[in-house]
Amino acid sequence: MGSQLTMYITLVCTSGVLNLYLCLYAFSKRHKYTNIANYFIFYTAAISIYCFASAMNLISTTLEQISFWNTILYIGMPTSATLGLLYIMSYLGFKLSFRRSMLILLIPFITIIMVATNHWHHLHYRVFELDPNLGAPFVYQEIGIWYMVHGVYTFASMFVAFLLLISHWKETGKAYRPQLIALMFVS
Repeated sequence: MGSQLTMYITLVCTSGVLNLYLCLYAFSKRHKYTNIANYFIFYTAAISIYCFASAMNLISTTLEQISFWNTILYIGMPTSATLGLLYIMSYLGFKLSFRRSMLILLIPFITIIMVATNHWHHLHYRVFELDPNLGAPFVYQEIGIWYMVHGVYTFASMFVAFLLLISHWKETGKAYRPQLIALMFVS
């Protein structure tokens, strides 16, 4: 394993630890912020899963290990952008029913299933094999139709979250604008 790969794994794990800390901290304070705490807890948990699974993916030595950690990675990755959108909507005062939240999370949940069962239908990755020149942990991939659906939905979630924050700029008090700016960078 090269030093650049080790450095990247360290950075990803550090991000995972920081997000896990935020998740646990928010969990311990969830009773003070009942309206938005759950979305933030799930959001940071999803990012933590994504980070740790990415690191494990990078230390994998076989295609089976890479495929396994890729599936775990996809528990966190597609849900994180959408949970971020739900968190921002809740922060801005949108009333979100459980049903509406689940409807917004439908595409990420389908994506998790599509990745876990990709070896049967190849709709997410048409090709998923070890790179013939670089070997593990590098994978040669050809994306499938569901990969594009998931990608568009993920970026749309982030873009809508950003637009919602911008649209609330004028009605946000000056004391709270730094929080809004921080949320814009995160979204």
